[in-house]
Amino acid sequence: MSSEQERFEQLRRRARAKGWTLEAPTKRHPGYLLTSGRPGAADARIAFGAAGPVLTLEEAEAYVRDLPGA
Repeated sequence: MSSEQERFEQLRRRARAKGWTLEAPTKRHPGYLLTSGRPGAADARIAFGAAGPVLTLEEAEAYVRDLPGA
């Protein structure tokens, strides 16, 4: 497993412990996607980075680090 993949897996676990979902890049969203709540629900939230709702791994790490919770 690559070091970036390992960083992503650790970050995904930390995000989940804080009630957020971190998704890897796909064709639909070329960066990391960090969301909370159900899409379209009143409590739904999405993290935005310099390029909008697609984050670099570094942006996702900073965002998750600053989230309250576990």
